[in-house]
Amino acid sequence: MFAATSRNYTGNYRHGIDPKNRVTIPAAWRSEGEEVYKLRVDTTHSCLLVFTNEEFLRQIEKASQLPGLSPRELQQFIRQFAGQAIECTADKQGRMVLPVELTRKIGLNGEAVLVGSSNRFEIWNPEKWEAKEVDDSRVYNSVASQLGM
Repeated sequence: MFAATSRNYTGNYRHGIDPKNRVTIPAAWRSEGEEVYKLRVDTTHSCLLVFTNEEFLRQIEKASQLPGLSPRELQQFIRQFAGQAIECTADKQGRMVLPVELTRKIGLNGEAVLVGSSNRFEIWNPEKWEAKEVDDSRVYNSVASQLGM
């Protein structure tokens, strides 16, 4: 179900957003030099999904493999997925300018929580993240218990 990726984003980090609307990507998640990411708002308008270019294309490939998805539906998905994504570059210090139009959609201002999600990471409004973390804990505890953790 999970394919190996070149990145594995884990942990969560709380960072300020500077006056230029930049957030710093954690050092553990960075590679050398500038990096290019694709950002888009998730389907519930709760957070920003951040993909490397490689992972972004992998998501489109995964969609093309979904059973029962017609070519027209696939094209509609790709149009929405790619059409609403914004390419952003992180500088050598790991600072990425967050597009204002996306930060407004999720209510992000002044501070952000960056959350690892295996093959991508997410950027959350801190209050929304705290509520989501509490909400998700029941499912996490159930699955962890089944795994013997």
